[in-house]
Amino acid sequence: MRHFPGFVFILMLALAGAGIALAQETLPEATTAADNASPFAVYEFQPGDTLYSIAKRHHTTVEVLQALNRITDPNLVYVGTRILVPKIADVPELPAFGFGIQVYPDAAGTAATASQVAQLGVNWVKIDVPWASIEPTAGRFDYAELDAAVAALDAVGVRILLNVYDAPAWSRRSYTATLNKLLQPYSGPPEDLNDFGAFMANLAARYVGVVDAYEIWKAPNLLKFWTAPVYHQPPKRNADGDYGIPDEIQLGAVYYVRLLQIAYDAVKSADSDALVITAGLAPVGFSDSYNAIDTGTFLNNMLLRGAADFSDGIGAIFGASAVPPTLLCCQRPAGVDSHYESFLQYFLEILPFYHAVLTQNNLGHLPIFVTQAGWGTTDGANLAIPADGFEWLAYTSEDEQALYVTQAYEEVQKLEYVAAMFLYNLNGCAVGDAEACFFSLIDAGETARPAFAAYQMIEKQPPG
Repeated sequence: MRHFPGFVFILMLALAGAGIALAQETLPEATTAADNASPFAVYEFQPGDTLYSIAKRHHTTVEVLQALNRITDPNLVYVGTRILVPKIADVPELPAFGFGIQVYPDAAGTAATASQVAQLGVNWVKIDVPWASIEPTAGRFDYAELDAAVAALDAVGVRILLNVYDAPAWSRRSYTATLNKLLQPYSGPPEDLNDFGAFMANLAARYVGVVDAYEIWKAPNLLKFWTAPVYHQPPKRNADGDYGIPDEIQLGAVYYVRLLQIAYDAVKSADSDALVITAGLAPVGFSDSYNAIDTGTFLNNMLLRGAADFSDGIGAIFGASAVPPTLLCCQRPAGVDSHYESFLQYFLEILPFYHAVLTQNNLGHLPIFVTQAGWGTTDGANLAIPADGFEWLAYTSEDEQALYVTQAYEEVQKLEYVAAMFLYNLNGCAVGDAEACFFSLIDAGETARPAFAAYQMIEKQPPG
């Protein structure tokens, strides 16, 4: 199980309890303390090694290696230097890079979807799981469609990530009963977070050994997915018979981390081997603490409140962009008339930004899972035309979409802190999702867009 912060804590306890003498000795003498009974092994620096690369390989941190070996300057370690490291057998092994695709359960096309996943050659699949659709009535579960999808995908040998969000109406009755009609379609957390914990325990127990990871919620830095209203006085109906806008929304990392902790404990109690990934955050460049909180602020506050203690990886989202994935911010790319002004719309900027925030919080070892990434297009058969504000979808042709997918996967594999990336999406058109259809590899006419073949052709062998 890859719970890195927990391992680091255990390692520090081992140092405190069994390795105090090591700090009293010089580095060459300290390495002799590694024996069959020790939790450490001796490692000799090879050409190209850095403390960071060795720390990542042994699932620890540079700071732990420095403390263990009394290294004051990590730059003064050379080829041939021998240091103590955690034994590989004692730490979990990171999997090879994850090539993922998001799919939508489709009762009429489950076999076809599984076949297309197999053709793509991916090793991960993501499925959105609205809690409200599984438990519409408290204590009554309908897993039929999800069971069929999970079974079909498990049969083709892929790892499965479930993204769970959207509390059912019965769990947020007083929230929704007094919401303005404009906000009622939005989703959000339950009033009692323990209700979500009970659902996650039920879900994880059902898919022990089959589902490999759970992403906890969707874009909790947006009002759309975190509508938890606060009224300083009881809300009153207006002249139109509707309720007014709430005084506040409980939007913020402090609220999300409470939910994350409950979900983490529930999942691990049912399936200790399943990964728990934090929600991918919407790429947002402003904060008003009502409609949205910008990505960096939410991520940093989430980490300050202990999110790393309740997760095995950090979720990230890249989207709402027509910018080629090889460009840096922020000159206008040819043919792109909007949505190029922020670094959040540049693939080569947003993931290093995530890693920088993690590193500033001494969590640079924590892997990033890009749980949603893609470029939409209005080419081919779609279910609608882009709504106002989504004109950027027309800037990318089908051929450009295919090229960008290839380039993005070439680039992301260079980032050793990214564990997996899930392309959005395979079959959104087939299930009638108009917005997802612009990104779907299979268009509304059931024709594979060029991006399908492009993703299929990407070399997906694990690195040596």
